Order: sequence, then structure tokens, then C-alpha cells
Amino acid sequence: MIELLMTVFSATFFVTVIRTTTPLLFATLGGLISDLSGALNVALEGMMLIAALTAVIVSVYAPWYVAVLAAMLAGGLLGALMAFFHLKLKADIILVGFAVNILATGGTVFALAAATGGDKGTSINLQSKSVPAVDIPFLDAIPGVGPTLDRLLSGHSILSWLGALTVFLVWYFLFRTPWGLWLRGVGEYPAAPEAAGIPVSKVRAWSLVASGALVGIGGAQLAMFNFIGFTRDMTAGRGFIALGAVLLGARHPVGAMLAALLFGVFEALSIVMPNLFNWIPSELIQTIPFVVTILALVLFSYRAQRARQLKTLSKA
Repeated sequence: MIELLMTVFSATFFVTVIRTTTPLLFATLGGLISDLSGALNVALEGMMLIAALTAVIVSVYAPWYVAVLAAMLAGGLLGALMAFFHLKLKADIILVGFAVNILATGGTVFALAAATGGDKGTSINLQSKSVPAVDIPFLDAIPGVGPTLDRLLSGHSILSWLGALTVFLVWYFLFRTPWGLWLRGVGEYPAAPEAAGIPVSKVRAWSLVASGALVGIGGAQLAMFNFIGFTRDMTAGRGFIALGAVLLGARHPVGAMLAALLFGVFEALSIVMPNLFNWIPSELIQTIPFVVTILALVLFSYRAQRARQLKTLSKA
């Protein structure tokens, strides 16, 4: 237990938490935007998987930032596809999302085999690039705390810093701009904004596109920093964990960030614990993030039910 506490409170564990949280954070923010518009995006898993493969393949032939943009484009196009089927063809958004997840599971294997000449498991034969890490050299010169700050803040992906900025940008968009008010109004009571002349379908369509683009950044981080390369089903349920983080975060950008950070901590624990407790089956340790997701959703459901009961009693 002492070894576990020493590991948790080390700079190395902090860096691992930021690394594991970044893909979850972008997926959670993407899910938040679509959820607030009234179009729940259950395709976060499939979007992230396709974006990860897209980033790896494009990075073989182009700079890393072009690969990230390509991952965003892939996610955005999937969001547009969902909007077309849901809003134009009136298909159920949940079924459309599951269809995208199924497409991603088989489609990425097919595309990977085509890109690698037959390899259906990993992109080891592709010389893909990585997202650069950011080092802050002046931190080490700060007297006393410099070396500690350098270990904590240096070495993170550019996309991790972008994720922190994105939380602020999403908050500002939702609560400080008229477009954010439109989006939240469309999700809460679509009849009112529609009566005011706001195009409800367009708002939901663009929210799905933006959702996919944000998830795409998470996929790029996963395949170009957390791991270098693509592996079959490498998202490993992160999209569904992000969906739980949206609900646990009370549908707010800061809450979503804290929820993603919580799940990132437990994922980091599942990485370091096998080295400390080799007598515990590694498969059991790897279930920690998913068990926490289920418990979080149960807690959210209980809180929502209590809120409804209190609201009913207050009206009575």
C-alpha cells in the first residue's frame, strides 16, 4: 500500500494521468456539445477509433499537424453523416450511433489491412509520426520548486495543452455567446427557439459535426502520443467512458473536465498497479475504469431521481 501511495503522489504518475485523460477529455467535450443540443452522440467510440486510424495513415505521408487535422475532419464527417441520417432521414440517433460504432469496428480492420498490405492487427509496418511534446526550459531555473515544476509540466503533448484551452473555449461558447445560448435552448426546449426563427435542425447538425471534430483530436492523441501507431480496437471503450463522463460532469465543461480527469486517474492506476501488485490478475485491474464508469452512472441516476422527487414535493 505504501508503494502505491508513493507511486500515486509521484510526478511520473501525474504525467501518466494527463496522458490518459487527454483523449477522454476531447471525447467528453464532444459528447457534451452534442448532448446539450439534444442529439446524444453514442458514436464517440467509433469516431475516436476511425480518427485514430486516419491520423496514423495520414502521418505517414504528411506532417503531424496535418494528421491531426485529418483526424478532426474524419470525426466531423462522421458527425455530418449522423446528422444526415438522424435529421434528414429521421432515423433514431441512438441506432445511428451504434451503426457508426459497428462500422468503425470492422471498417478500421479492413482499412488497416489495405494500408499495410494485409496486416489486420497493428500498423507496425507504417512509419507513422507522433505529436511533439512541449518542454518548458525556464521552469528548471526557478529556485526551490523549479525541478519539481519541470517534472510536472514538461513533456506533455501539445494536444494536452490544447485540451485545457478547449475547456475554456467551450465554456465561453456555451455561456458567453448567442450561439451557445441557441444550442442550449435547442437541447432544453426546441419549440421555443424554433418559434424565434432559430433553425433547430442546423444547430443540431453543426453540434454533431463539432462533436466529431473534437473526438477526432482525442483519437489523434491516442494514436500519435499515448501510443505510436494503430492497434485494432485500441480505443478499448474510452468513447463509452467519455459518455459517462458527460453525465457525471453535470453537462458542464468544467464538470466534464473533472469527470474526465477522474476517469484518467483510474485508467492510470490500471497501468501502474500490475507492476506493484503482480499477484492480482491484470485483466481484473484493467476493469477498474469501467467499474468506476458504472458506479458513476448509478450515482448520476440516483442524484437525478432525487432531484425529480424534491421538485415534485416542492410543487405539491
